[in-house]
Amino acid sequence: MQESATPPAVDMTARDRHVRQRMNAATPSERLAAMRLLIERSWALLQHNPTGLAHFRSRNYKARAISPSAGQMSHGT
Repeated sequence: MQESATPPAVDMTARDRHVRQRMNAATPSERLAAMRLLIERSWALLQHNPTGLAHFRSRNYKARAISPSAGQMSHGT
């Protein structure tokens, strides 16, 4: 087996172009299914990492907190 001149991680544009073309060819229902699968896998990964889950919840609650000064939604990080 012959090694390529550049590692696959270096030539990201060809891979990105391929993924973009694949997603553009997908139907809306296929895109939703892919997004649903991504969300499910991400949530499962968070469930197995208590520190990551705590950080996620902290950022999520902080971003949704109501600003005491203006009564507006605060979009902090």
